[in-house]
Amino acid sequence: MVGALLAAAAATVAVAGCDPADGLGSSAVSTTTDQLATHALKADGVKVQWLSCSASTGRKQASVDCVGRTDDRQKISVKGKVTEQLDNTCVRGRLTATVGTRQVFDVQGLGNCGKRTPATS
Repeated sequence: MVGALLAAAAATVAVAGCDPADGLGSSAVSTTTDQLATHALKADGVKVQWLSCSASTGRKQASVDCVGRTDDRQKISVKGKVTEQLDNTCVRGRLTATVGTRQVFDVQGLGNCGKRTPATS
């Protein structure tokens, strides 16, 4: 029982150690960007079949790279820099989405960025 609790505590520390407390961790940024970009693309009439994002974080920003496909097999690409994430409902920075050869958006933020509370991851 004690061994299981220690293993669980070590796993929690290991996972928590991957993302900084300021909310700009790679897993939180990639997940939030994935969800918000998918929503924005669908709002622009893109029939998203799937989208998958990854992020690598630096000191003050995260580089985001998303790839996916539409229902009619066009390539989706969302790339950019995220400088802030708020409550898993907003990412700020510069993000550009392309479907096939058409640029769908080039934005300074995705989601509900009216909130001011930084996310905790």
